[in-house]
Amino acid sequence: MKRAFTVTTLTLLVLGVCLVTVGEAGDRPESDSYELRTWAIVSGGSSGGPLVESTSYRLRSRIGGPFVGSAESTSYALWGCGAYTPVEAAFFASTTEPLCVTLRWSVASLDGVTGFHVHRAMDEAGPYERITTELVGLENPGVYEDRDVLPQTEYWYELWVVEDSGAEYCASNFPASALTGGRFVTRFQAFTRSPFRDQTAVAFEIGEISGSVSVTMYDVSGKLVRTLVNGPMDPGRYEIAWDGKNEAGQHLASGVYFCRFDAGEVSERSSVVLLK
Repeated sequence: MKRAFTVTTLTLLVLGVCLVTVGEAGDRPESDSYELRTWAIVSGGSSGGPLVESTSYRLRSRIGGPFVGSAESTSYALWGCGAYTPVEAAFFASTTEPLCVTLRWSVASLDGVTGFHVHRAMDEAGPYERITTELVGLENPGVYEDRDVLPQTEYWYELWVVEDSGAEYCASNFPASALTGGRFVTRFQAFTRSPFRDQTAVAFEIGEISGSVSVTMYDVSGKLVRTLVNGPMDPGRYEIAWDGKNEAGQHLASGVYFCRFDAGEVSERSSVVLLK
């Protein structure tokens, strides 16, 4: 049976402890649109004010409004029509180190829950893949660190609940995102497959360089058989496919081929085996 809590997804681009409130977007009491603000709080306290560089989001309540009562969560609250109501759950993603995204969540109850899984994508629309090999334990609030990330890259996350019955479902209404820091370093990494028959790819990173990037393939005699890249490239990680053909589109013979990677002051060589 599916648990009766949903997760309000909040993306924080700030570090430290924050109190998140959702204020009514309009002056009309009947409005069901709310504004999300991040608040700084004093350690051990509950008061504070909006962060100077905090980001505002627009949310639309799925619970309905206006809200009544005076109950408050210890961490999160939805505000509307002059009253407070507890948030059933919340899911955060923040860059706590240049190459570390920390995910945090808080749920109203862990009854009937075995654990959690985290899914990740390179785009908000997906596709999402599970990145946790084992269940994240029953801690409330929960924390998970994703250190298998690239520099200067935005990642999107979903929180999945695993019930005692084995059933799984996505608890976050919307994915949370975080942009990593750090810098790409210009370097050749590897061929994705070697030996290969139909296709392989040259994997490399480009940092802040001046000039063009050149990736070329040669046979054992030193003859140029294919130019894969020749021009400027933005910083990032790349995989450039090679199908084992020459510039004319002809299949090359089986054997060892060599890749030359030149980017700025970096020049590297590597080999790959083609089988037919």
